[in-house]
Amino acid sequence: MIPPQLIALIEAQPRFRPRPDTAEVTRALATLGIALDSEFAQIYLTCHPADFLDRVSYGALMNIDGPSDEILMSTEFIHEVWELPKNFIAFTSLQGQGGYLLDKDSGGVWDFDLGDREAFIAGRVPARWASFFEFITWLLTATDKDEDEDEDDPAR
Repeated sequence: MIPPQLIALIEAQPRFRPRPDTAEVTRALATLGIALDSEFAQIYLTCHPADFLDRVSYGALMNIDGPSDEILMSTEFIHEVWELPKNFIAFTSLQGQGGYLLDKDSGGVWDFDLGDREAFIAGRVPARWASFFEFITWLLTATDKDEDEDEDDPAR
C-alpha cells in the first residue's frame, strides 16, 4: 500500500493522472517479472510516473505501457549490451551511460553509472534508496541543493 504522504505528493503533481485501466501495465509487469504487490508495481498501477516533474533527476521516468515498451526495451539493453544482472530493471533514460535501476528482487533502487559497472556487478555498489517508495519520495521532494550535496559525498 502506498503511504498516505507519498500519495499526497503524487496527487500534488501538476500533470497527475490516475490510471483507470491497468491491463497493459499488468501485462508489462508480468513480462518484466515484477510482482504485482511490489512498490514499483503499486506506483505504475496507480498513476503515470512518466508525468512526474522533478527538480534534480537526470533521467525522466519512462512509461511501462504503450506501443514503445520503453522500460522493457531499456531493460533488455542493460542485460544484453551492458551485461547487468537479470534482476535489474531500467526505468529511466540511459542517456549519459547511466540511469536508475530497480532490483526487482530486493526492491532497492540504484543510481547506476556505466563507469562503475565492474564494482556494481561485483556487488560493491550499494542501493542508493532501500525502496521504490523512498526513491519516488526523494524524486518528488529533493531540491537542486540536495543533489549538489550528494555529488560532494564520497560515498556516492
